[in-house]
Amino acid sequence: MQADFLLDHDVLTSERPQKVYLMAHFAAGPAPGESRRRPLNLSVVIDRSGSMAGEKIDYTRQAAQVLVQNLGVRDTLSIVLYNETVETILPPEKVQRKDIIGQRIAAIKASGTTNLSSGWLEGCKWVAENVSAETLNRVILMSDGLANRGVTDMQQLIAIARQKFGEGVSTTTMGLGKDFNEDLLMAIANAGGGSFYFIESPEVTPVIFREELQGLLNVVGQNLMVTIEWSAHVTGVRQLNAYPERAEAQQISFRLGDVYGDEVKALLLELSTPALRQIGQQQIATLRFEYDELTETGSTHHTWEKPVMVNVQPGEIKALPKPEVKSAVLLLQAAEARRAAVRAADSGQYNSASQMLRTIADAIDKSGVRSDQLAEEQRALMRQAAEMERGAETYDQYSRKMMATEAFYTMVNRHGDTMVMRQREQARRQKPITQTHAIVPQDEIRVERREGIAPRVVVWKEREYELKGDLIRIGRANQNEIVINADGVSRFHCQVVRRDDGLYLEDLGSTNGTMVGGTLVEQPYRLSAGDVAYLCDEKLMFSE
Repeated sequence: MQADFLLDHDVLTSERPQKVYLMAHFAAGPAPGESRRRPLNLSVVIDRSGSMAGEKIDYTRQAAQVLVQNLGVRDTLSIVLYNETVETILPPEKVQRKDIIGQRIAAIKASGTTNLSSGWLEGCKWVAENVSAETLNRVILMSDGLANRGVTDMQQLIAIARQKFGEGVSTTTMGLGKDFNEDLLMAIANAGGGSFYFIESPEVTPVIFREELQGLLNVVGQNLMVTIEWSAHVTGVRQLNAYPERAEAQQISFRLGDVYGDEVKALLLELSTPALRQIGQQQIATLRFEYDELTETGSTHHTWEKPVMVNVQPGEIKALPKPEVKSAVLLLQAAEARRAAVRAADSGQYNSASQMLRTIADAIDKSGVRSDQLAEEQRALMRQAAEMERGAETYDQYSRKMMATEAFYTMVNRHGDTMVMRQREQARRQKPITQTHAIVPQDEIRVERREGIAPRVVVWKEREYELKGDLIRIGRANQNEIVINADGVSRFHCQVVRRDDGLYLEDLGSTNGTMVGGTLVEQPYRLSAGDVAYLCDEKLMFSE
């Protein structure tokens, strides 16, 4: 393990007050092998409310199966399901009966509302029953909706997460789709000592579960804290990250949490200094690193202290900032700009939000620091700024979650996850739309409804689309398999889902609703050849 820090400038002028950026970094050693790693004490808490029906629950079952297959006989697992009620389908047990556990997972069905707090607390209870200093004790809480039963107050839920973490039980949260409260799940994870993940599309669920599990299997240290204690030469300290912090008199401590094998964690601090009149070397602060190194038999506590020194010189200083520190500062400033842009857009101030993003994009361009990472960041900022200018047309629940998650990932040392999520989004945008076929005058089509016969095509505006695959999304956004760019149609309006007994039409919370036979689609509707659906004024005809 290695702990150190860098300043963007270590030579300061005596002529005026300055801001100095300090990057504390902690490099971990390699992860232990399977026989030497810390056993897991894990509870997986799964939302099975009605909104999880279809491919969401399908991929969640698959993800849970992947997790089980990668656990060992020394690991303890429990599985909790929740909707308006809570059910434990697997009380805590060592992961030895993988086939039986797999059968219980395969039987999970979706229905009902969302009592997030009760499901989560049940998982915490099972982990607490087996909590030990010799195990990694974690709850994985997954939801695709709002907490609308049980405890729903955000501050109360955050307080519970903080309390459970103090009792040795940490919480990772996963939000699936576009309807969950990302601010709440991020805050629970931050207070609860775990990670937050945005599962932006159901098929990504197994990937996210595998990522969290891989991290847990490679933990080499816990409770990493970085504390800065400053002298009269510093008038203020502010972190650019989003780590939990605790201030006391002339010092602030930042909790960076678990440390994974071969990971480099970084904390960026902005130090405000007055005009330092004394020339020469000055100690302006002391930096302290503390963490618990995990061993086969327990843990060993380590502490390092390092003085923060600067060289004060008269006159103006021409030295350029260290590029690695400047680059990290720019990335974190971009993340903060995204957070501010989200707040502005939530209030309908789209032009202000766009300008915030453009300002930091320009700062990156003028910084003189060149890297592929910063170039990619600038492109993302400019694209998001252009989308913001279009206002409510492009700023919706999904785009808000993308921007908020990008900011959060970057601010908790996971900018790589930000880039991976953008790559997945770009791949979706470039995904070919379902191939259209011969143009057929829609008014000439006369189809008799055939109950129980699944349609094979849908016709809209004299164009015929094949209903191929297990999921066909319909709406205004380019990410849909069938794009209907018309007034009254939502970005993601509805979808056709393939199940064992046929095709089902589901509304996706659209503004104007989806109608079949003069009735709004509020529950999955089983389609038959000859059905006619309306998306506002747009007519869709399903046919063999």
